[in-house]
Amino acid sequence: MKNHKKFLLLLIGICICVLLFFIVQIYAKYITSTEGNTSLTIANWNILVNNMSIMTDSDISNSIVPVFPGTDHIASGIIAPTAEGYFDLNLDFSNVDVSFQYDISVSADENSCVQDLVAIGYALDDGEKIIFENYNTPISEIIELSSELDTRKVRVYIKWNDDESSQTMANDADTLSTSSESQPLLHVNVSFTQITETLS
Repeated sequence: MKNHKKFLLLLIGICICVLLFFIVQIYAKYITSTEGNTSLTIANWNILVNNMSIMTDSDISNSIVPVFPGTDHIASGIIAPTAEGYFDLNLDFSNVDVSFQYDISVSADENSCVQDLVAIGYALDDGEKIIFENYNTPISEIIELSSELDTRKVRVYIKWNDDESSQTMANDADTLSTSSESQPLLHVNVSFTQITETLS
């Protein structure tokens, strides 16, 4: 009888151990957890304009070099009524990971001695010259990430407007500008906007 009780107690003990083992396994399925960190890559946004970073340089005046080739009647490098020239904006966006839009606006600077300096057109990557319908029309383009472009050369064509129907300076003002202590100045604004929504 004593052996039978011992056997029964041993059997009950084994059953309790097996039951506890299964309860712990079932409970563990619901409380098992893990944790960790993941690293994310922030999009690059480092655009260069004429080799100057928009992140660190807000004034690109010294990098804009106007070129006036001259004509049979106007020496090269000289600005005079009807003179035409250009300047280049070399955009490097090889370190950009998002789609974006650039906007370029050009106008005579308020301190310029020649208020009739105007933008007359532009060309992209030495392509065809696109003439504005109206002077100083803003230049705008969307560069999509999928385009795989890394650079864009924007050549902006400028001239001293001497057309009587659209000029703001009369001939006597043109003459006075040559003796002015101030210089002919253009105001060039280049802005970049990230595009975060799907384009339609």
